[in-house]
This record gives sequence, structure tokens and C-alpha cells, in this order.
Amino acid sequence: MKPLACLLAAAALAGAARAGEPLDLRYSFGARAEEGAVRVAPADAYNVDRTYGFDLGSAVAAGDGFVAGRDGRPFFFSSRLGPGAYRVTVTLGDPAAESVATVKSETRRLMLEAVRVPAGRTRSFTFLVHLRDPRLPGGGLVRLKAREKEPILWVQWDPGDPSTRQPFVELDWDEKLTLEFSGAHPALRQIEIAPARHPVTVYLIGDSTVTDQMMGPWGAWGQQLPRWFKPPVLIANYAESGETAESFIGELRWRKLLSEIHPGDYVLMQFGINDQRQPVEKFKSFFPRFIADTRAHGATPVLVSSQNLRRLGPDGKAVPTLRGFPEAMRQAAAENHAAFIDLNAMSLRLYTAWGPERIARAFVDGTHQNMYGSYELSKCVVMGILADRLPFAEGNLADDWKPFDPSHPDPVEDFRLPPDPQLDPARPGGPGAPDHRGPMAGDVRRGPAAGPVQGPPAPEGLAPPGVQHP
Repeated sequence: MKPLACLLAAAALAGAARAGEPLDLRYSFGARAEEGAVRVAPADAYNVDRTYGFDLGSAVAAGDGFVAGRDGRPFFFSSRLGPGAYRVTVTLGDPAAESVATVKSETRRLMLEAVRVPAGRTRSFTFLVHLRDPRLPGGGLVRLKAREKEPILWVQWDPGDPSTRQPFVELDWDEKLTLEFSGAHPALRQIEIAPARHPVTVYLIGDSTVTDQMMGPWGAWGQQLPRWFKPPVLIANYAESGETAESFIGELRWRKLLSEIHPGDYVLMQFGINDQRQPVEKFKSFFPRFIADTRAHGATPVLVSSQNLRRLGPDGKAVPTLRGFPEAMRQAAAENHAAFIDLNAMSLRLYTAWGPERIARAFVDGTHQNMYGSYELSKCVVMGILADRLPFAEGNLADDWKPFDPSHPDPVEDFRLPPDPQLDPARPGGPGAPDHRGPMAGDVRRGPAAGPVQGPPAPEGLAPPGVQHP
């Protein structure tokens, strides 16, 4: 199919997604295109003229009916699409070798982890992806941060060679679906995209501990959560770094979410870290509105207490850091008869179980986890969902889901999630490397925190005075 035909097909698909009409778009990566599919050659790069292709400087090599990243590196594929809910099916398989693939969507949302296809076989995997743009119904835009709309980010294909860096715009608010393929051998044969029919959308609102973190080594539980659910559950992550309950409303993010929500959906809401500079009662006062607005749209509100900051006492046990804010969340849920997930309590158990040595391998700084730490916290959230008996989880958990006890976390030595080519310029060497902090952890004020050790923690990763975080 020629580029013009692909442009028309992609535009038709985007329109169909908004109108609820059935229409599929198929890309094939072998030497010959299947009937009704767009053949994608290894040299086909996504750009303003071609509405599909390998993206962000990816280099792929052709195999027998498939493509894989050149020299074993990850690769990106994008397709221009409008906002909406999409059902994505990826088909993997190599006639001569086992295919092992991890798949992420948009800004590092974990969809599939280390899925395996034996040599000589093919297998298809399906997941749902949420796409959005900043436009508001009736006019206006969500008030995005600079980090969300300017090309201040980059991928670096060779960590030791700065010349392999390529800047790009954050992937959650753009005009396309982007998929990242990584792992030992992601032998990609075909991608099918269609509007998702009747998804159960679980919206997430919150701060940088929930958001789709843009670059490694940063991670957040919200971007790991899709890993644990299968269709018809769709995770739509609206959380953003630096947010408070108040700013989430003021920046029109809440208005944007409400323009999409449908009866039967859910909203998981976690605030409390960046809100620490205001009185607890003011913080608590925002949740009756969140809850009422959610219910007015026929959806279910779920309050989630913020994970604890990284602090252990002399005895090695986790020390509470968020004053009365987690309790205020609990009270707001009880007073408004809403579901409540006590992630704060689970995080205290998790951090104590890690202890002083292992906790350093789960965090990037005093607030933010890396991909391993956030992976473990995402399991805590799933356990909270199950404990609350929220109906969307029934029968819709990933086939390999296993109950999780925060007091017995998965060994970090067993964690094998492949690293991403998106690196944090503040810490290009990963955790423990020199911190040349830039905008990547959130658009928040940097500098000494005010107040005593037991007072309000500084926002987004600054340790309170007197507390040293390696």
C-alpha cells in the first residue's frame, strides 16, 4: 500500500474509532504483504509524509517473515491515529529461533513482558491502548508542561556515544500510537489496530509516582499497571509529574478526563506528595468534587493513598513521611462511601522488607522508584483492587498474575525488564550516577526543603533536611 493510501487508511481508522465503526489497520513486516495489509520495509521511517513506520531513529533488520532490532537493540513503530481507545494485536515468531519480546506503548507503558514464542511457531497477543491529545471539547487546551510538549527528551541508541542521541516530543499527547519492542529477540511479523469495542477504562490521576515516566531509570506504578490486565480493561494514565489535587483541576486535566469518561469506567486517584505544602484539610476538600464528578458520569471513584517516601529508621523499618495526608485520603473515602486502596500502608511493608541495602536498588531518589521498584508497587495496587473487589478485575487479570505480599517482594536479582533507549539526561548512568538534575523528574522547584525533618517533605524527590538518600 502506498503512503497516500496509508494516510487515508489511518485517517479513516481514527474517524472510525471516534464514531465506533469497525475498521482494522494491518501492518505486515515480511517480504510480502498479506491481503489487506500494509507491508512495512525495514527502511520505512515514520515522518510527516508517511503515516506509519519505524520511529525515533530505530534500526531494524529483516528476517524470514519478520523484523527485529539491529544488533539486538529495541525499536519503535508508530502509526498516525486520533484520540481514542484502540485494540492492538501483535504477532510474533521466527521460523528458526525462539522469539522473546517485551512490548511497551506510548511513554513506556508496560503491555507485555517477556512473552515467548517457540521457534517455528507464531503467536498473537492483544492489549488495549489509550490515545489522547490536549484539545478540549468546545475549544481550549490542557495546560501542558514544557516537558510534555517540547522536544527536550532524547533516545540514545548507544549509551556510550552521545552522537547517537535523537530528540523527540513526549509520546502521550501526540498524534500517533507508538509501540516499543525490546527483549532477547522480538521477532515482529504483524501489527493489527482497531477501535476498542466497549472497553472498561480505568483512569489514573496523580503525580510523578503514578505517571508514565518518560525515561529510564525512572518508573511509576501507573505505567506498569497495564501489564496485569487484559481486554476489555484499558488503563488510561492521566497522572503527571509535579501535580497536586488542586493543580490537576487548574490545568484542565480533570476537565479533559471528564470529557472522555463513560458509565462503567473507574478513576483511581492518588495525591498527597506534592500537596504537602498546604493544610491537610484543604487537601482533603478536593476529593468530594473528584468523587461526585466521577459518579455523575456513571463511573466509580477509587481513592489511593500515596506511597511513602524513601526513609528507613535505625532499626531498618520504614518511617512514615507524609504526615496526616494518607489518613485524610482514608477519611475522604469513608465519608463519601468510596473505595479506598491503602498503598501507603503497603509501601511501608514493602520498604521494610527491602531493608537498607535492597531499597537502594528500587529507588532513583528519595521519592521515585526505578522500573523494579514501581513494578513491585504496581502489584500492591492490584492487590488493593482485589481486596476492594472492584468488578473490573474479575476474570481480567493477566494469565500469569500471582498474588503478591508486600512483605515478601520479588528479588531484585530476578527482575529482567529490558532497559529502554530513552535515558534520563540527569542520570545517564542510572541510579547512583552523578545527578545533573534537569526537567525529567517534574517541573518543580529544586533547592533546599524548608521545615524540620518530620515536617512536610519537599516535592518530587527532595529529601527533608537531615535525611540523606544515597
